[in-house]
Formats: sequence, structure tokens, C-alpha cells
Amino acid sequence: MSWSYDPNNLNTTSASGRLNTVRLIIGDTDSSDELVQNEEIAFALSQSNDNVYYAGALVCRLVAAKFSRLVDTSLDNAISAKYSTRAKQYQQLAVQIENQAKKASGKSIGVFAGGILRGDMFEANEDPTRVRPAFGVNQFDNVEAGGTFIPDQPDGI
Repeated sequence: MSWSYDPNNLNTTSASGRLNTVRLIIGDTDSSDELVQNEEIAFALSQSNDNVYYAGALVCRLVAAKFSRLVDTSLDNAISAKYSTRAKQYQQLAVQIENQAKKASGKSIGVFAGGILRGDMFEANEDPTRVRPAFGVNQFDNVEAGGTFIPDQPDGI
């Protein structure tokens, strides 16, 4: 297991740059207080298609899980370690980083609208395996009684 960080190599184009960027995002840049190993970050990157923000969120959840295993301790109210607080902070950081990932990928509200181009609609309507809709635009228009019919829109769509 190894730990490394190079602040001069922060990018998303190389494996080492992504590793350093994830470390920067999660705040694991102090060699005297290592949170995760390089191999763990490499695993998170492989699970997130090399997206540094999603990998950072996953690593934060892993760090939170590590701190969740530890018990809060106190010695005569002079020295204390509150691992539950650190676990909560890393869970919150994971959510913040994941939100950043959604903003960076253009999916901030989690909705994607597809098939809204006219050509896509016409192509879908021509597909014989597609289930026909129960209703459509102009379905009640009576062409013979002067209703409108748009010939370039198959099946009234």
C-alpha cells in the first residue's frame, strides 16, 4: 500500500493527476495524517469511470465508514477523540462533492430529456416495434369537417 500527493500534478487526463485531484478534493493532502491509500483511490476512480468528483464522494464515504467503526473516547475531559463527528463530516462532504459532480456533468437536478427533436420523434413513430400511444395531437380533429391535419407528423404526433 502506498500514499502519495503531488500538488504540481493536478489534472483529469492522467492516472496520477486524477489521484492527486481526488486527494485535493477530499482534503487528504497531509502525509503525516493519511486517510486512504493510492490503491483505494484507484479503486474509487475505476468504480466512477475516472470521474474525480464521484470518486471523491465514494472515498469520503469509505473514510466515514472507517471512522464509524471507532468509538468516541475521552480521558478525564482533557483529551478526547470524537470519531462520530468526523464520520458525519465526511458523510456531509461526500454529499457536497457528489453535488459538485452533478453540476460538473450537467445533471444537477438528475433529469435528462431525450427524444425531443422532431427527427427523433418521427423516427420513433416509424419504428414498427414501438408501442403506439393511446392518444396524440390532433386525434380528435375531423379533417372532413375542417379540422387541421399536419401531414408531416405521422400518427398525429
